[in-house]
Amino acid sequence: ADKSETTPPSIDGNVLVAKSLSHLGVTHMFGVVGIPVTSLASRAMALGIRFIAFHNEQSAGYAASAYGYLTGKPGILLTVSGPGCVHGLAGLSNAWVNTWPMVMVSGSCDQRDVGRGDFQELDQIEAVKAFSKLSEKAKDVREIPDCVSRVLDRAVSGRPGGCYLDIPTDVLRQKISESEADKLVDEVERSRKEEPIRGSLRSEIESAVSLLRKAERPLIVFGKGAAYSRAEDELKKLVEITGIPFLPTPMGKGLLPDTHEFSATAARSLAIGKCDVALVVGARLNWLLHFGESPKWDKDVKFILA
Repeated sequence: ADKSETTPPSIDGNVLVAKSLSHLGVTHMFGVVGIPVTSLASRAMALGIRFIAFHNEQSAGYAASAYGYLTGKPGILLTVSGPGCVHGLAGLSNAWVNTWPMVMVSGSCDQRDVGRGDFQELDQIEAVKAFSKLSEKAKDVREIPDCVSRVLDRAVSGRPGGCYLDIPTDVLRQKISESEADKLVDEVERSRKEEPIRGSLRSEIESAVSLLRKAERPLIVFGKGAAYSRAEDELKKLVEITGIPFLPTPMGKGLLPDTHEFSATAARSLAIGKCDVALVVGARLNWLLHFGESPKWDKDVKFILA
């Protein structure tokens, strides 16, 4: 009998990674190809994902993180193993600090050769830990779709940031029937869900509303997170219903005009120094906001962080 008639068509891990990314909405990928991810990049391009090549992983990582900020979708950085992963940490840490969605995908050495001095061997999961919201390693080809889905989802959930996916050489070479691969990808797509809302959220909102109602000199501060979430309409409605003055951070500029009657931009220091309750939306109490500490802020000010 003809073997081609009895053996179902199969694909390897490279194709399954590309299928998973494409099926879950990835359209662009940044990076540097080489061992062991050259075929992965080729397979991704064959499925319509645009691969944008760079001379080094650092610049590719910065581009991927900026793509994440500009589009709201995770920017994908593809690197080779070892030094490629290390060079990609610049972009991953940039995404982490700036809360931009990004996923770094790196090939790694064969799992059977860990600890034996394999080509460009490195404990990449440990190397990225300080700069990643979630670090996943696909230890078998059948784990690829679920791992891809988890890092993509985590990169945009809650406060966005960088995530990492490690795919060993042997997993990229493992084969699986095309029908099983398609089934795994379809199952992942159907099972994707938004993060559940915490049961305590209603009580937290009620406490925040109560605090604002009792405030004598409230202030609304909004920043990059509010801009990223496109919350301008909600902020405008909140300000105009409550009459609470507002103050944007530099990255929150433009959500509401500085010429608005409730804008406190021209009296920033006075507004910060005198308010007794500050609702902070999509901004962190970092150096731009004097860490929320006196003497710039009143020592008894209360903050509501949203």
